[in-house]
Amino acid sequence: MTFLGNCRATGIGSLPATDVGEAIASVFADCPDLPYWPQLPKVSAAEGMNEQAAAGLPGLVVEEKRLRVVQTEAFFLGVERLLAAYDAGDTQPAVLAPESAAAFEPFIRQVRRRGTPEAKGQIAGPVTVGMAILGEDGTPILYDAVLREVLTKFLHLRVRWQAERIARAGAAPVVFVDEPSLASFGTPFFGWSKEQVQETLGAVASGAETVGSHCCSNTDWSILLGCPEVTIVSFDAFGFADNFLIYRDDIAAFLERGGNIAWGIAPTDPEAAAAATVESLRERLLGQVEKVEALGFEREQVLRQSLITPACGLGTRDADTARVAFALTRDLSVSLRAEYLGL
Repeated sequence: MTFLGNCRATGIGSLPATDVGEAIASVFADCPDLPYWPQLPKVSAAEGMNEQAAAGLPGLVVEEKRLRVVQTEAFFLGVERLLAAYDAGDTQPAVLAPESAAAFEPFIRQVRRRGTPEAKGQIAGPVTVGMAILGEDGTPILYDAVLREVLTKFLHLRVRWQAERIARAGAAPVVFVDEPSLASFGTPFFGWSKEQVQETLGAVASGAETVGSHCCSNTDWSILLGCPEVTIVSFDAFGFADNFLIYRDDIAAFLERGGNIAWGIAPTDPEAAAAATVESLRERLLGQVEKVEALGFEREQVLRQSLITPACGLGTRDADTARVAFALTRDLSVSLRAEYLGL
């Protein structure tokens, strides 16, 4: 791994904006060193997390507000084209259309115009999407070996397509494959092992060289920390730091192999965000970093292998909360970079 976070500010993905231009302007203002293309679920339901990730998947239909795969003749023809494209390294079947990602192409144009060195993309991962889409028998397609393979290869191409588009704009790509549904790992509602999750996530993440993964609640963090294809593990450091930091050996091994931690330290709850200050979040974060230092790392090293983010995506929040959360994220990033990294 060669990526270094250097305490840069970035976002998880979604914003509550309804104007594409304003959303992109805010991204470059708040996250100038690692901007990301904003997902805008308030612009269209097609920009919902699972809807956006799955758009264009063979056989996908929406029935009674549920995503389903229907195996008609069009499904089988679509799968045939997808598998041929996958074998050929052709990302065309996984292109995100403007109606599913209104901000993507305008963001790419800004990356090119500004000469941005690195830029971030994101998509929901195979576990999360696979649990959200039902097969014809009403079972999530994650648990159907054939449909899971189709989904995994489709999402791999979508990751690869994003990475290629960002690279062609002149920036080094960073693509997150986010897995909020891993919050259900270990419950009766989730019937997979850690190794199965890592294999499937890794197959998708292998579409890009630098890949992060975010879970916005608690999970078995050894899954993401131990996935070889994951460069950045992103978590809600405001609400779940104690749960994350108990994985001492996994964190140490992850950092030793060059992994980075994205500390979601800026709260996205309206009341918590309004009560927070840069100073309070700085103290909170450095207390967490001290626990990582105790594993045998220098503070500067931990911070070099860190990003600073909001705790989660902000697409469902109000605009004021989003502005506050990103002001806190940006200002904390600036403070840490100046004090500890000389940047």
